[in-house]
Amino acid sequence: MKLLNRLDNLIGKYQVVRVFLLIFIFLQPFSRHATIRDGAFVLMTLAFLIRVARGGFRVNLLDTTVISFGLVVIASIVSSALSPYAAESFDAMRKNLLFQAIVFIVIICEYKGIDGLKPLIYAMLAGFAVLTAAILIKTPSHALLNWIEETKKGNELLTGYSLFATFYIPLAIGYLYSSREGLMVKIPITIFLLLESVFSVLNNHRGQTIAIFASALIITILAKRFKVLAVGLILIVLSAAYMYRVNPASFDRYETLLTSSNYSSDRHEGLNGRLSIWEGATEMIKDRPVTGWGYGWKKFSSVARERYMYKWDKSKFKYAYFSEHGHGSANPHNLALQVLFEIGFVGLIAFLLFWLTVLFKALAMYFGKYRGEATDFLKYGVLGVLVSYSLINIANGLWEEAYGILMVALAAAGAVLYREVKEARFRRAID
Repeated sequence: MKLLNRLDNLIGKYQVVRVFLLIFIFLQPFSRHATIRDGAFVLMTLAFLIRVARGGFRVNLLDTTVISFGLVVIASIVSSALSPYAAESFDAMRKNLLFQAIVFIVIICEYKGIDGLKPLIYAMLAGFAVLTAAILIKTPSHALLNWIEETKKGNELLTGYSLFATFYIPLAIGYLYSSREGLMVKIPITIFLLLESVFSVLNNHRGQTIAIFASALIITILAKRFKVLAVGLILIVLSAAYMYRVNPASFDRYETLLTSSNYSSDRHEGLNGRLSIWEGATEMIKDRPVTGWGYGWKKFSSVARERYMYKWDKSKFKYAYFSEHGHGSANPHNLALQVLFEIGFVGLIAFLLFWLTVLFKALAMYFGKYRGEATDFLKYGVLGVLVSYSLINIANGLWEEAYGILMVALAAAGAVLYREVKEARFRRAID
């Protein structure tokens, strides 16, 4: 007992839980360094459990975001237990949902207020900034101008960059709009923000680029930063003109957004084959609509191959897609369909409820008579990321792995800030 007390005191004194959480969050955008990242998570968890054993943390079980996240976890457990692929589903929960749940609880319990959360926000922004700097230093210009081809060749440094950008760029913009920090903090963030935006365009993924700029536009208008909006639009036009002059082929993919065949039936049956993939996913969902096939997306191809492909037309893209993409390669390419496939209609309701509580907290700050750094970050940082997240997931299913951890961390931070604002308002009403 004395040893436990001593460990608890040391953990509290040196903020061990927070230190390892910051390391874990910082390393999320890196495909390498998994050993360090997982090691930080294990040490954070052990330190957190020691503090919990000593009564060092409390969770508000009446918080709607906490309740709805718990419902997502329960739905995932029930779905996995009832799944024909139960063992694989629980293994996927261990590798994904367990990480998210512990990060969520740690942030809810450990942090208080915007000042306490700033190191966490800086860890997020710094991780992507360091990745951006590494790309700038290590990647030759010809590779940056042919980004997609480089990722096809297996360049791990470039792979997935624009997907992460849909989280980090709106977060950075929202923080700049809300922060009361001086230029020593804002200038480096702004520089990396501009560089990250350029890299995102060079990445040449249309959906990601649209999500980034749409969220930036919306939160800039909501923040009434019209001068910033004007300057930003000018910079975008000038940068686009320069990039077109250097490499006109960079814009070929964006032209397909105006091509009708991209949306109607062709050999890929529209949207680069996604309409066909969605059709296949819908068939699987209809057979297990309530509980789904169990947590985890990697079984998507296995379910199709074992139970559905025999009755599909071999000349269609749907059949070809699942023939070419095996276990852990094929996915539904839509967040709602992916959640339905994994944990069913009940799980989707819990998942939507979770994010609606976060959205409500952000909107409550925007429409309410609240002012301050915490409320502004909820208005612009959290809301901006949610706009981007909703757009990018029309054609993706980002609720697991690194992106899922980042989103859950943001939701927990939003709940902490909302709690701070409401408690401060309550204290002022009493006084």
